[in-house]
Amino acid sequence: MSDRAGQSNDRERVLDATDIVRLVGEHVALKARGREYVCLCPFHDDHKPSMYVVPHKQIYHCFSCNAGGNAIDFVMNFHKMDFIEALRHLADRSGVTLTPRRSDHGGASGGATHSAGDESGRTPAAAQRDANAYAQSFFRSILRHPEHGAEARAMIARRGISEEMVEAFGVGAAPDRWDGLLLTIRAKGLDENVFARAGLLKTREDGGRYDAFRHRLIFPIHDQVGRVVAFGGRKLREEDEPKYLNSPESEAFDKSRTLYGLHQAFREIQKERVAVVTEGYTDVIACHQAGVRNVVATMGTALTREHARILGRLCDTVVLVFDADVAGQKAADRALEVFFASPVDVRIAVLPGGKDPDELLKQEGGADRFRACVAGATDALDYRFARLRERLAGVGLSARARIIEEDLARLAEIGLHELSPIRKRLVIRRIAGVAGVNEQEVIASAPRARPRRADADAPPPHPRREHTRAEQALGALLCAPGLWDVISPDEHDILREHAYAASPADAVTRAAEAVREQGREPTLSEVLGALDESDARQAAVAMAAAVETITDNDPERIERFLRDCLRVLARERARDAGASNTGAQTDDFASRIAAQRKLRETYGDAARAIPGVAAPTTGPSG
Repeated sequence: MSDRAGQSNDRERVLDATDIVRLVGEHVALKARGREYVCLCPFHDDHKPSMYVVPHKQIYHCFSCNAGGNAIDFVMNFHKMDFIEALRHLADRSGVTLTPRRSDHGGASGGATHSAGDESGRTPAAAQRDANAYAQSFFRSILRHPEHGAEARAMIARRGISEEMVEAFGVGAAPDRWDGLLLTIRAKGLDENVFARAGLLKTREDGGRYDAFRHRLIFPIHDQVGRVVAFGGRKLREEDEPKYLNSPESEAFDKSRTLYGLHQAFREIQKERVAVVTEGYTDVIACHQAGVRNVVATMGTALTREHARILGRLCDTVVLVFDADVAGQKAADRALEVFFASPVDVRIAVLPGGKDPDELLKQEGGADRFRACVAGATDALDYRFARLRERLAGVGLSARARIIEEDLARLAEIGLHELSPIRKRLVIRRIAGVAGVNEQEVIASAPRARPRRADADAPPPHPRREHTRAEQALGALLCAPGLWDVISPDEHDILREHAYAASPADAVTRAAEAVREQGREPTLSEVLGALDESDARQAAVAMAAAVETITDNDPERIERFLRDCLRVLARERARDAGASNTGAQTDDFASRIAAQRKLRETYGDAARAIPGVAAPTTGPSG
């Protein structure tokens, strides 16, 4: 079997074995709406549900940003995977064994795998993730080594990290030498450049290479699906600096989008509808070891809007655990600003005695005290306004007015006017109570929001445009595939002729015809399975969704809509043909008049209008 044929068969089997509702539901909170499910779209900054998941078609589609496709597309777009990675991930998830295929170098590659450092046909991020996976196996083997892993194992024992947690988090060790990983890479004939771009190797001034992580306890950093995207290393010798060393950002690793422990915690976060955010690797591991498994940590950086979006898709409440010192208070203030316009409730937990979670959990009854602290966490707005009251205590009227006005200006900057009306009113009421004035005065004093700078963390929107008549006709056929059998050969030719004029309608039409030639009904799911390009699959879903919106998915209206689209296309075709003929026979005025009369009798007066059909809409906006 050829690689292409095997890959196509693999794709069909993987899609058949994947429930898209369950898949999407593992990443965002879904709510049932009739036969479908709705959610906040993870592909743009959505504040009200605009993405639909349709189980009977095994597709998703956002009516706001136009993202859409099947299960493979969702994984590719959500996790920034290439096709092979997405196929392999879904196959592993559903227990499907992929067809062994030949690599570009002529060797057999079972299950569509790639060797570390192989960039052929891969994105840079995918190649770096493979390099990280290889490095992870190296660090794990060093931890088990009787000599090279001894100090790391001793530290694990001193920190009280259980063997279960070592396995769950993939903890490893880097040897006390400059070329441990480098020699292994060279022995395997792997590409050093990929490892260097992943931050695993560094380059000397003379061009030589050496290991970035040396004599350290290694904490692999995973993305939500468990791929290693980076590493953190904790020193084993007291004199070594820095205490923690992290991978630099790369194509595979973006600190602003990564939360340590999310892979291990996200199911528990969904189950509890609460996420607890701490500040360190060992804090997360200590919490999980104590049975509190809905805990994650930032990557040594402040929380970002992307972190807020990720957590907001998984839960209703985020509890931020900070130290009671000044730095902790500043961090809490920054975090509140990040989450202020997010649709989740945010609470602040300050641990007793200024201890971090790891220290507290090691004490007698520490787990119960930690849970009580999280359960009794202060509402973030209460926390913020308590701080505001402290600033206002004992100041004069002028200073009081200035502080309130400054606070209102800051709230406007971080999204006061973007809140839902009820939530905005509650915030205004709280400010009025602190300031000792009525709500109308607060509203009048609040500056109007200036346009916010584009959020660098936000993913780029999917392009949207109006559908052509040919694309609308294709959308109708995707909604009601039985209509392929009732359109005439001439209408089929007209559709093909117009569709082939532009991609992606061209690819969708060809895929539908290929499915029909194989004796299968060209349903949307079947057509998506036959399309190789993600852009074409997204376009097919968007075409079908637009027609469903226009026709309310009513079979009779869909057929009428298709007939009207084909009539307009036929009219345009005949008009173009008539214009060509009249150009060649400019002296035959009577023939031109007769031809125009025949067109009106056959197709009507309006060349483009679709009688009896409302103007297309785009469905709910986000």
